[in-house]
Amino acid sequence: MKKILTLLLLAGAISSSAQYEISSFTSTGRGGATSFVTDYQACGINPANLGWDAEFEEKRFTMGLTEMTFSIHSEALTKDELRQEFKTIIQNKSTADWTIDEKRQAGKDFANSGFAINGDLGSFGFAFNSEAFGGIAFRINDNFNTYTRLNETTSDMIFMGKFSSYFDSLVYVDPSSMDTTIIENYNMQDPDSIQNVANGFANVPNMIGEILNGSEMRLSWTREYNLSYGRKIFGKDDVIEIFGGIGLKYIQGFAMIDIQSVDNDLTAFSSVTPFFNIDYGSASAQNPSTTTQSGALPNSVGGGFGMDFGLDLLIKNKLKIAMAVTNIGSMTWKGNVYSMKDTLVIDTYSEGLNNYNVLQTIGDLSGDDGVFSWDGEKELTQKLNTNFRFGASFLIGEIAQVGVDVIAPMNDESPASLEKAIIGFGGDVKPIPWLRLSAGFMTGGNYDFSIPLGLTVITQKGTWEAGIASRDAITFFTQNGPTLSLSTGFMRFRF
Repeated sequence: MKKILTLLLLAGAISSSAQYEISSFTSTGRGGATSFVTDYQACGINPANLGWDAEFEEKRFTMGLTEMTFSIHSEALTKDELRQEFKTIIQNKSTADWTIDEKRQAGKDFANSGFAINGDLGSFGFAFNSEAFGGIAFRINDNFNTYTRLNETTSDMIFMGKFSSYFDSLVYVDPSSMDTTIIENYNMQDPDSIQNVANGFANVPNMIGEILNGSEMRLSWTREYNLSYGRKIFGKDDVIEIFGGIGLKYIQGFAMIDIQSVDNDLTAFSSVTPFFNIDYGSASAQNPSTTTQSGALPNSVGGGFGMDFGLDLLIKNKLKIAMAVTNIGSMTWKGNVYSMKDTLVIDTYSEGLNNYNVLQTIGDLSGDDGVFSWDGEKELTQKLNTNFRFGASFLIGEIAQVGVDVIAPMNDESPASLEKAIIGFGGDVKPIPWLRLSAGFMTGGNYDFSIPLGLTVITQKGTWEAGIASRDAITFFTQNGPTLSLSTGFMRFRF
């Protein structure tokens, strides 16, 4: 279990949620995508856009490789703390031990504070467009996301470990005689005395569901193969035109963790590729879905199909109004599927956290000791994170375009679901033919208010395009509530 929950951060570190712009670096700095994206970048966002005339009329084919968008957000950590702790996670190193007071303060700071890692890697994209045929595109995209929010009790328990206020008694070991004594849990400060405490226990224990009430921990890693088509349905050129599109996708699942408690009712499932060699303890021997690793690359443990639908209205080649429903479908997890039993939390030997890798230490409360009890399952089917998208944009001459974007979640059954709707406003400006500058603002989703910025270089009338962007420029100027974000693409070609 410790490795499972460590993965909630490590997956993000490898590459790493369903962001509003997927891995389209051209959209990250704008704050909107539904009525902006074209060619293969429209896959998974709005397939109707594939029917639009190509931006560069003489170039009908577009291809892109290794486009990446990544962001990490914490309401509790400053920018410097976030960077340092993220490096610690990636390098698998420990920071210096905290004092009891530092642990206690960290537990207070982290309580009820959201922590999110989101990212996408577009490994390949290809599109073709013509006036007679419309547009067709194919894209392969990896999607990673995690979201964690812990209540006060859970946060205190994770950082304080056996010294958490939840455990009212401590087992103290006399270093000279090795005799054990039960003592009351109090504000212990002496380092020598602290080292002699074996474990903490609760005389009136609560169920896991009660302890975690209001908390949630989610992770999802999927790979999408999306084939989309869009074209003009009817209308008069340069007056009013209507476009429609459809996308079909096959989705491979590599990891899913969904742990949450609502009204003291615990629900928890996991399915993780055997590539990570997670030890589920004795539960794996009886699990009908136990899967072993084969080959050098991660084996998938789930699969499913989905659909996207889009509809656009284009007025006088200036005003675009776009709507789409994406990710209609489901995933079935068939490998290493586990559910978690609700159990009394009686005691723990955990020392608590010495850094902000919160999810790593939750494993100290689980395993064959019976605190978290796993049961093997044959399979688990979940709906995809279906979203409704609306966007509108207006072209100002030949150099600028501004617009609004709204993405609203239509279900919360997927670990990749947004917490709340995203609202964005922004646009592009091309001061010179080979340079596009983007800016905007956004709020909602799993993040606070943010100001995205982006820069794209376009050479030889669109033959090659490259860019870099950030979801939030605010973190360059403030220490609190940071979002660290980077979106890049250097291999986007038209011919």
